[in-house]
Amino acid sequence: MTYLTSRAYYKARILLVPLGPSGASLVSTMSDAGLREILVAAPASHPDGVLLHEIDSPADPSIETVSDLAAATDMMVFLGSRLEEIPDDFVEVMATAGRNQGTLLAGVLVGIGGWDSEPGSTSMKVLRRELDMLVTVRKADLAHDFIEVLKGGTKDAVPGKLFQLPTPGA
Repeated sequence: MTYLTSRAYYKARILLVPLGPSGASLVSTMSDAGLREILVAAPASHPDGVLLHEIDSPADPSIETVSDLAAATDMMVFLGSRLEEIPDDFVEVMATAGRNQGTLLAGVLVGIGGWDSEPGSTSMKVLRRELDMLVTVRKADLAHDFIEVLKGGTKDAVPGKLFQLPTPGA
């Protein structure tokens, strides 16, 4: 077998942005399922501040400015399931800061609800306008796996062997 080893292991710096209570619940579920090395951001009382914590340490938040946080992030993933819960203003602030830094802006909606409400309809318009990519999945474990892929996966795979190709003539 011939192995391609064209790049070293790369781990994206992902900022997970829960969209309301349903997003916070999904973050907790993903943390319980083993998602690690992800920062989580939530609105702070300061106008340009964001509460920030490691996904597995929610009790130890710090406060960062939106612009500093965006500059230190490769990708923002907005996560939720109930459209009517989405804090549209916060999405717009975070997305603008990310776009100004060249950060990839993704949304992951799990088992979407709230389509038929006015706030839900408005939130969907905001997400479509602000994000580079919007993905919908049926279950939280699919969202967990998607975020792992975006992050760069885990190092559980065979080191240095990203793809395994058959040897010609074999």
